[in-house]
Amino acid sequence: MAGEQTGEAGRGSASSLSIRAKRKERKRHEILRAGLKVFSEKGFQGATMDDIALELEATKGLLYYHFKAKEEILDAILSENQMIAGIEATAASLSGLPLAQALKLGVHNAIALMEADPRLVRFLHVESLLSGSQAESVYSKVLERLYDIVARGIEHYQRTGEAQADLDSRVWARLVVDLVMSYFIQRQIFGERQETPANYLDQAMDVMLHGIAVNRKTAVPANAPAAGTEQVGLK
Repeated sequence: MAGEQTGEAGRGSASSLSIRAKRKERKRHEILRAGLKVFSEKGFQGATMDDIALELEATKGLLYYHFKAKEEILDAILSENQMIAGIEATAASLSGLPLAQALKLGVHNAIALMEADPRLVRFLHVESLLSGSQAESVYSKVLERLYDIVARGIEHYQRTGEAQADLDSRVWARLVVDLVMSYFIQRQIFGERQETPANYLDQAMDVMLHGIAVNRKTAVPANAPAAGTEQVGLK
């Protein structure tokens, strides 16, 4: 009997700890959302912990329990955002598709993820322009990760023979990421322009593919004879 009571007490204690951990994590996410809203409205330099506590409708003590300074909140926003995690998961899921299909699907999925959190993308863009120290953090925690994701994808297709073996994957990754980010930010600022074709992104990716993909019409098979030599066949 005593053993049963002890076991029930242990399970109750573990359940209580789990509930507290979930509440703590939920509150942490609420703080990050409030911090992003305040940062996007006031800029990182203009925002204060008081502003974030006011937006959160919580005491400063609760805020400081989770984060000691607004720099910690920014680091968490940049490191833990779902947009980058989603883009990374998408890239991994597309690796079995042909290069052209994977590139276009990946780009459209990335745009959809950005549209799900436009405040984050606008904030990243503005901070990268206005603040030296925050610009470096944005680059290392967000842009550098995006460049890495796309570069790894290009290198995968270099190994499969669909992408040119001698191109610089990092350079082309940056071209792709910068084009997509620029397109998204311009659309957020100016809206859809009549002069922008509906399939603008697909056309832009076709241009990228011309630079990345192997030209199958001119590609030389790996087992082809060297120039100036003749294959010797049985007669």
